[in-house]
Amino acid sequence: MLNVTPDTLSEAMTCPAVGYQSASICVPVTVTPFAQAGTTVTKCCGTPVVTPGLEVCGGTRNGACFFTITQDICVAVPVEFGAVASVGDSFVSCNGASSEDICTGCQNVKPLTDTAPEL
Repeated sequence: MLNVTPDTLSEAMTCPAVGYQSASICVPVTVTPFAQAGTTVTKCCGTPVVTPGLEVCGGTRNGACFFTITQDICVAVPVEFGAVASVGDSFVSCNGASSEDICTGCQNVKPLTDTAPEL
């Protein structure tokens, strides 16, 4: 029986492997537009009209004039995607054991067929 302790585990040889997962990642992004008025420019059109006496002004009291400006915009939003990975329980199918070096040439050994682990 192999006695595995934290000290011997850190000294154990490992065989690194890499798996790849193609994924389509989705994240909702809210783009909130804003508009900020620049410095206004007022131009006088004609000469002012001075009227003697008390004249009632026409129009809307404390009113305002309205118009609309439309501008198409494109907003670049940098977003970094990432992922963390976790692994489940490990399963082992024990093959033959030998006092001879059975690891030399092991890359030529055919993999086991994919079978469900026994519980």
